[in-house]
Amino acid sequence: MGDFIYFTEEQKERANAVQIADILRREHEEVERSGNEWRWKRHRSVTFRGSSWYRHSRQVGSHAIDFMQEFFGMSYPEAVSYLLDGEQGQLIERGKRQETKRKPIKAGKGRQSVEKEQTEERKEPKEPKELKLPEKNPTMKRVYAYLLQKRHIDREILSYFAKAGTIYESAEHHNIVFAGLDSEGKIRHIHVKGSCSDGRSFRLNQEGSEAAYGFGYRGTGNRLYVFEAPIDLLSFLSLYPENWQGNSYITLNGVAEHAMLQALKDNPRLDTVVLCLDHDPAGIEACGRLAEILVRNGYGAVKRLQSACKDWNEDLKGRYGEETIPAQEHPRVMECRAWTEVLKEVTESINIKYANRSYICRYYQDIYNELKKGRGREQLMDAFDGPGMLLTGVLVRCMEKEGIALGRETSADQILENLSKRYQPHKDKGNFNTRIRQMQAAFEETLEVFDTKDLEQKEDQELLARKCMSLAMECIRAHIFVAIDCGEEQMKPAKQTVKEQKMEHQEGGMMLCSQS
Repeated sequence: MGDFIYFTEEQKERANAVQIADILRREHEEVERSGNEWRWKRHRSVTFRGSSWYRHSRQVGSHAIDFMQEFFGMSYPEAVSYLLDGEQGQLIERGKRQETKRKPIKAGKGRQSVEKEQTEERKEPKEPKELKLPEKNPTMKRVYAYLLQKRHIDREILSYFAKAGTIYESAEHHNIVFAGLDSEGKIRHIHVKGSCSDGRSFRLNQEGSEAAYGFGYRGTGNRLYVFEAPIDLLSFLSLYPENWQGNSYITLNGVAEHAMLQALKDNPRLDTVVLCLDHDPAGIEACGRLAEILVRNGYGAVKRLQSACKDWNEDLKGRYGEETIPAQEHPRVMECRAWTEVLKEVTESINIKYANRSYICRYYQDIYNELKKGRGREQLMDAFDGPGMLLTGVLVRCMEKEGIALGRETSADQILENLSKRYQPHKDKGNFNTRIRQMQAAFEETLEVFDTKDLEQKEDQELLARKCMSLAMECIRAHIFVAIDCGEEQMKPAKQTVKEQKMEHQEGGMMLCSQS
């Protein structure tokens, strides 16, 4: 038996809780409403709601991990890592342990589900397929007509890439072919897009393409501009053509980081990255994730540039007086900002003398008591928008108090603004039980500092401030979950562990999965 990648139950739970709609938007797929569900336009037999999907033509369905395997050809480890924004599992050597995983559930008569188990082995890598270039058409009439008339791409910009051979028209179907080159000028990636102007959307990456390369341009300066798709890049250059050849540009053909990192590796001059992804929830989350990856790889100068409309081509269409698709802010980010303003008023009413362990435990216990009444949306609102709000206020006052002790006069309003800026929607994943576990862990770590550290010492004061910030962030995430993501199907109790049984009666304990 070969080696395999092991993921914890908590990691699997978080991965399976990712919304199918978020996955498809990230991959630039189109969806449409179908009753109380959604339908995938490219696979019309597939409907989904939340993190659950069902393929009616084959009578199979499951959750997010199986979705990535079924439709995007990923292995189990690849799917989990993708859904967790690059988070990796643990490599278990041959013969040490065997894991199981679920396959899509085959529905029988009356759509009764039967789960099947299979091993979680890491598959042997497949032989890479040869990249076959689409044959070139003698002319580019259709491509020029589509990009100039429908997309309003600047003629000089388009002609530059056409002469360079990185944009051409395919002979067979007259599609637009975008070529991604390596540092030697060899074509390593082909992205094909339809050139019809009738509203039908068609795009794919040619079989054998390498994800580490994408359509782009290598300039002479130190900046790399990153886009989701080739037309976004061309639109940006059409909008801002001045001295464009002084910079470098790369497209991701989605939101994966591989082409961006390869472009940086191939060009040591690049030290500043400008993320120019779509102005929508998927693009906002991807920017946060890519920025983290860049920092981990030693690139500290990361900027974000947003289009006024949904993407750069919509901005370009607007310049020509056409109707445009508006930008869409991330609902969780907007809720976080709004909630921060409410918390400012609440915190102002809390005297700093209540910034202590006793009041943290008191309001945490009040959350627990509210949640014992039930797990419907109303009960969750009572818990997290009542004592949860007061707990956050006390934690902010604790941070303010420790700041004063450290000689840092930071107001409660400034602390809350900082908390709001620290909120990252791409990391805010998981269902009800996951969030409760995360809050419980943050609560325990905060109490541990109170109970075991010398709060007269500077380093321990700083540690307490950090732990209070972590618990306050969990309170804010809990409110956002209730306001934006809460659904009854997410409140199902998880199996209770021995550790949770023992902790059920501790002070301030909130192991809600043990409650009936």
